[in-house]
This record gives sequence, C-alpha cells and structure tokens, in this order.
Amino acid sequence: MLILISKSYTLKYMYTTISCLKILKRNYIKNHSYKYIHPWKSLSQFTDNLLNNIIYNKDGLVALNKPYGIRRRIFESEINEIRNNVPYGVSYTLEDALPYIATQLNYPNLTIVKCPEMYMSGIALLAANSRVHRSIELSYSNYKYPLNTYWIITVGIPKQLKSEFHLAIKAISNPQFKERKLVLTTSWSQNDKKLRRVKVIKGEYEVLSNSTLNLCSLIQLKSSTHNKSTIRLFAATMLYSPVLGDNIYASRIQKVGNTYVRADPFFSCPGLPKLDTKLLKLLVVKPSEQAIIPTHIHLKSINLSNFFGRTLTIESPLMPYFDWSCKQLEFKHLMSTIDKAC
Repeated sequence: MLILISKSYTLKYMYTTISCLKILKRNYIKNHSYKYIHPWKSLSQFTDNLLNNIIYNKDGLVALNKPYGIRRRIFESEINEIRNNVPYGVSYTLEDALPYIATQLNYPNLTIVKCPEMYMSGIALLAANSRVHRSIELSYSNYKYPLNTYWIITVGIPKQLKSEFHLAIKAISNPQFKERKLVLTTSWSQNDKKLRRVKVIKGEYEVLSNSTLNLCSLIQLKSSTHNKSTIRLFAATMLYSPVLGDNIYASRIQKVGNTYVRADPFFSCPGLPKLDTKLLKLLVVKPSEQAIIPTHIHLKSINLSNFFGRTLTIESPLMPYFDWSCKQLEFKHLMSTIDKAC
C-alpha cells in the first residue's frame, strides 16, 4: 500500500511539474520581447514615450531615438495601403507626435529633417526653424566622412571582418518582368551619376563581435545613407551575411553546399529566410513565429560636420529588443560596452 501511494505521489508530482513547465514556456513565448516593441495603448502614451527618448535638445535642434516600426509620416497615396509588420504594431507616425513634442519643449513647431526608415530604429533629427534645418542639410550634402553609424546584427559571418566600400545603388530591369529591381554595383559612369541613374555610397564596416556558435555577427557600419534598401542589400549581397529579420533581401543569396552565391534578383522572391534551428532557439522563437523577428538595424550615432562651425556628434542607446537580442546571442566580449551604452 505504501509503495502504491509513493508511486501515485511521484506520478502526480511529475504531471504537475510538466504542466508548470508548459505554462512557463507558453508565458515566456507570449511575453516575448519582440511582441512588445509597441507597448503603447494610446497616442498620448506614444508621444510621452518619444518625449522620454529625446537624446539632444539645444538651440533648435532636437534628436530623438525613433522606435522600430514607426513611420516618418503617411503620404496620401499610402492611406489605403498602410500595413505594419510589427506584432501588435500601432499606426502612429513620428509626425503625429510633433505638435505635442514641440509644445512640451517650448518650440512653435518642429519639422523632421532626417529619420531612419520605418523598419529601423535610431536617431531622428528635428528642426525648430529653417536655419537649423538648412544647417543639417548642408552637413549631409558637404560631408567628407560617413555621417551615420549603424549597428546591425547579421546572420552568419561576413567574408571579410573589416573593410571600406565605394558602391552605387541602381535599379535594373528585365523585359520578362514588370518591376525593376535594386542592386548594388561596383562600377558606374560619370554620366550615370550626372543623370542620377545611380546613387553613390561610401563607407566602412567592422565586425564588433560574433555570437555564440558563430550564428550571427554584430557589425558597425558607417555610411552617409538613410536609404532603406542599401544596408540590407549591402549585408546580403556584399557581405553574404543578411540582416537578422530582413525578409526582403535575404533571399538575394543562396547556400549551395558550403558556399553562398548571389541569386538573380528577378528570380529571388521576398520572404522568410531559412534560419538555423539553433539560432531560433537562442532567440526563443518557434519556426512558425519567425515573422516576429524585427529587422536589426539601429542608427546609433550621427556626426554633423561644420554644424554652425563645429562638429556635433549625437549618440543613441540601443532599443530594448535589440539589446535583448545581443544578450541572447551572447556577444560576450562586447556585453560590457552594450550595458554602458544602455
């Protein structure tokens, strides 16, 4: 009888333990960092959050840390096509918050001068008057060195760990397809540049750290561009190491055996790339939920040269989801630097 009671208790304990583990696992996935990138329940919460993320405010120049998944504004042509791929994402824009931010900072109004694209986070520059606006634009047009410093997380390890680059982005066509495709090229003519058929990009990159099991890389990339396609294209087609969370250009490279090769842009369709199951486990993401992984591009610093006669550097901390990814991926020798930055 004693033995039967003991076995019954053991089975009951095991059943309870397994049930608890299932509940904990379910709650952990439910409360995943990637699912709470947009925690705001109202426009006022959103604007208050932006106000708390102001990182520079002096003499009419305001810089704030723009959250991931937030547009600069919505154009009339896009009103019926608005879609946000962020889980539980909001439709608020940076422009929606400007009147409130301007009032709180005692400015008559604010305009957006430079801003990362929707699926990037990082520094957005606002101007309180035309003089500041013009000075920012001049800093960008007269640059000699890369102005923007991005931190990106890529899948895999780049072919080279550090290098400079001088490229151009252009649109190419194929008679069999209606849409044109963007590509990066290492050669172009002065006529192409003059007629604006290409946009020239200069910069440099450096791998700051590799993740555990060498599944990902943390890369610092310096460039003058704010273009939403350039960084993704560069990572995929030049580094052979696509940005984590990029579902547009990651398909531009394919693995054949142990070698990565570029795919024809007209025969590579945007979509979820196949990620290593070990990487998904580190990020606590089920294969069926891979779409929740955000694009890991953060505009970390801006260097404005000759801004009213001086060089101004503005830095921004990492967003919570980006910081969480860094810790999950164990960029070990850099963790102390990341902790200080945040």
